Amino acid sequence: MIKRQRTQNSNEGLAVLFRAQPPTKKIVLFIAILFLVHMHALAQQSPAEPRVKVFRAGAATSVITPKIGTSINGNMQDVKVKHVHDDTHARSLVLDDGATKLAIVTLDLCMAYRETIDRAKQRAHAFTAIPVENMLISSTHTHSGGTACSVFQSDPDPAYLDFLVERAADAIIRANNNLEPAKIGWGVGHEPGQVFNRRWKMKPGAVLTNPFGGVDRVKMNPGIGNPDLLEPAGPSDPEIPFVSVQSKDGTPIALLANYSLHYVGGTGSGEVSADYFGMFANKFSQLIGADRQSPAFVAMMSNGTSGDINNINFGGTAPDPLPPYAKMEAVANTIAAEVYKAYQHIPYHDWVPLAVVQEEISLDVRKPRPEEISRAEGILSKSKGPNLVSIEEIYARETVLMKDFPDSQRILLQAMRLGDLAITAIPCEVFVEIGLEIKSKSPFGQTFTVSLANGYHGYLPTPEHHELGGYETWRARSSYLEVNASRKITERVVALFNQLNTMPVTSRYSKPLDANDRNLGQKLALFDGKSLAGWYTFLKDRGKNNDPKGVFTVRDGMIHISGEEWGCITTEEPYDDYKLVVEFKWGGGTHEPRLDKSRDSGILLHSQGMDGGYSGTWMHSIEVQIIEGGTGDFIVVGNGTDQFAVTSPVASQKVGGAHVYQSDGDPVTIHGGRINWYGRDPEWKDVLDFRGAQDVEKPVGEWNTLECHVLNGEITVYLNGVLVNRALDSKPKSGRIQIQSEAAEMWVRKVDLYPIL
Repeated sequence: MIKRQRTQNSNEGLAVLFRAQPPTKKIVLFIAILFLVHMHALAQQSPAEPRVKVFRAGAATSVITPKIGTSINGNMQDVKVKHVHDDTHARSLVLDDGATKLAIVTLDLCMAYRETIDRAKQRAHAFTAIPVENMLISSTHTHSGGTACSVFQSDPDPAYLDFLVERAADAIIRANNNLEPAKIGWGVGHEPGQVFNRRWKMKPGAVLTNPFGGVDRVKMNPGIGNPDLLEPAGPSDPEIPFVSVQSKDGTPIALLANYSLHYVGGTGSGEVSADYFGMFANKFSQLIGADRQSPAFVAMMSNGTSGDINNINFGGTAPDPLPPYAKMEAVANTIAAEVYKAYQHIPYHDWVPLAVVQEEISLDVRKPRPEEISRAEGILSKSKGPNLVSIEEIYARETVLMKDFPDSQRILLQAMRLGDLAITAIPCEVFVEIGLEIKSKSPFGQTFTVSLANGYHGYLPTPEHHELGGYETWRARSSYLEVNASRKITERVVALFNQLNTMPVTSRYSKPLDANDRNLGQKLALFDGKSLAGWYTFLKDRGKNNDPKGVFTVRDGMIHISGEEWGCITTEEPYDDYKLVVEFKWGGGTHEPRLDKSRDSGILLHSQGMDGGYSGTWMHSIEVQIIEGGTGDFIVVGNGTDQFAVTSPVASQKVGGAHVYQSDGDPVTIHGGRINWYGRDPEWKDVLDFRGAQDVEKPVGEWNTLECHVLNGEITVYLNGVLVNRALDSKPKSGRIQIQSEAAEMWVRKVDLYPIL
């Protein structure tokens, strides 16, 4: 073979050079040769990009339960941990499409500082090499988890923040360690019975004073049966979008869901709980029978756009009192059942492209005016202790703390693409109207937003809701971004989606082989323009070098193939790893039994075995077909075993009973039959002079250039400069080359081979 001959010639040259040197130089030259041999070996061992990228997934959890005696987030007054009802967790999912790797984490926390999350990302990156910008870490917004962010009268323990950094990072690291070949699918459930807008417009005459001495037009959580109720101030979002990943054999790996429900609550006093987010994870694992796996199945619920949503229907009737955790469990069971119903019918993909983009934007801060600070300081001067009780006192403290805030804040926005699913991450308690708008403007098939992601910057109401007032708009460390923040964030998020949608998509496959990008050796003219030297003929029923009718002749510097009999010319030598260039054109003549059929011929690559081993005519081989309307098709001229095969990406549907090459299709391996070039006309007919709508081949009488680029089993076929077909792999990977005669007249003026070095 060409490759083996090159190696032998190279070694012989080194030997001659070494023998020609005087003794004093032989030692130096010997060392130099050893160095060159070593470097060559390293180059041979360097990993090449896989032709088919494998989609992988891994998941894991880490416990992040705070210590008893430390702070619980989510209340106006600070609460200390007295008991742990259920452990809180960092739940992690890592996805890898072979080129892009990303991580998604939910933390059973009310909220978390960006600084804490960034430290966790850096630690995880050090162990996994996942880019920090490809990590999405969000808080679920349980109001019964450890304090990781100063809000109202709760402040975090620095030791707990250090613990969170380690445990959140460890969840990513462990999930990365658990990566395995996987498939991915997504769907959406609907549960309107657990989401209600908690902001209500009240009847005229209802006085809604706020802690700043003003009057609001809406009230949060106005109470069931309140006689002043008029109507909800906004909508809700009943969708439960989710992503499911399974191993290749169907074993569940993880499920990431998203629901626009603030939280449920109803815990025991001073008790730690992951709220319905954790209960959902446990219940769903039980529903699919995955609660005793190793590695463990990981279900996770992220918080959607729930800034103005809870699960209380204030326009309904008051329910009977429930014991602690009962309502939480009912909500979790209902949502898990709805997701399970949709989960059973989603399609899975063996591979999807992944991509992540993010952007940091600057937003103004609503800082208090001097007169507001003076008023607040006056209120605090009359308070009776460090533990503030009244809403007016609590917000006076927030006002004083806000005076030292910077004039603007930089916040991180992020968008992820998982095939035709898009996820956006916003570091706020996002109002549901914003999430619905983002969905409506997304160019992707399915979209959802994760709130409280990659940091915390308070509530995110719309400008219209700022006009109405209400708790979520009250200036504090829990609500301080400028009035127009939601519009600016939505604009940038949609821009990130459009960026994802227009950027080059990660390909499932490596770049198709183009030998022109490789180091090519000196051209070997397999046809010298004068004779068939280097070839032999083989005709059906006649055998080798027995061509009395002159089916194969050389005329005017061209190979003339009359087509009168079936057979081929075959190279005397086998070849591997090359660029083959064949220039051909059709003549006018055809013969029985294809007198009125499409003109037909072909180039047979990797030909091995006995002459005439296939149908008494050709060697077993991989054919690159030359036929009117179908030039570039692959045909496995095999022996019925896996010794001869082609693996190509193909479209999901066959056309005319044959696979069709599709650059981003699913890989299929055939041991017989064909894979048609991408543009073969679906209405192709075996008739003379057939022309398809997308044909690249030139009309009869005009010259065509057919190139076959071959490297380690990969074959790319270019017709007149257009890539028309691709084999990711083929068996065998080397052999002789044959040019067919199949009842049609054809002329060949060039058969050049360039070894790929």
